[in-house]
Amino acid sequence: MSSKGHVVVVGGSKGLGWAVSTRFAEQGYAVTVISRNSPKVGTRFNHVAADLEAMTSSGEVVQEVLRIGGEIRYLIFCQRYRGAGDPGHGEIQVSLTATRMLINGFSDHFCQKGDRAIGVVSSVYAEYIGGSQPESYHVAKAGLNQLVKYNAWVMGKKGIRINAIMPLTYLKEESKDYYLGNEALMSLYRQFVPMGTIGRAEDSVNLLEFLCSEKASFLNGQAIFVDGGVSVIWPEELAKSMAGL
Repeated sequence: MSSKGHVVVVGGSKGLGWAVSTRFAEQGYAVTVISRNSPKVGTRFNHVAADLEAMTSSGEVVQEVLRIGGEIRYLIFCQRYRGAGDPGHGEIQVSLTATRMLINGFSDHFCQKGDRAIGVVSSVYAEYIGGSQPESYHVAKAGLNQLVKYNAWVMGKKGIRINAIMPLTYLKEESKDYYLGNEALMSLYRQFVPMGTIGRAEDSVNLLEFLCSEKASFLNGQAIFVDGGVSVIWPEELAKSMAGL
């Protein structure tokens, strides 16, 4: 086991989760990924297979993670429902219920010394409404934010911090070609994002890395936007600006 500690990433086989897992592995942590699918060949982390949509108890998964890597320092949730079934059930189960079960399952298995924290990837749709995502996605992400607040109180008493990030759409390995190849869409982002650009997966990784470090030792129970400033703009002003009025 790494002297820096054990990091567990839920949903770390691809996308943002893979980027997070890679970052912590590069920093010298022992990393274990919990996911339905195996990470890419050649990655430097352990893997525990789990179908979060079918999970009814976290016990077996928790014990396997502990067997492989021992007590944990950081627990990071990056999973997203990708099933073909009823999203009303799948989104709640994968995003919210599985997160709750795993937090509870790992709660007594963090290392005893040093910084300890939980990071949760939520969404801007935890607070805002977007037609590109179903009702259940909004409800699940809003529930995640409340779960973070509740556990800031419960886990905070154990010296374990928990915070969430709420990213706007961002470029990741699997989707960057689509966005970069669509000039009309990229032009739209340049217009309405105050920073004048679309975000990158690295922006979210950087914030999670900060939140899961001693530098964030007094941050607890927060949900932080990663949106280039979009959330501070009143919709009326944004509409007028984009209409050229």
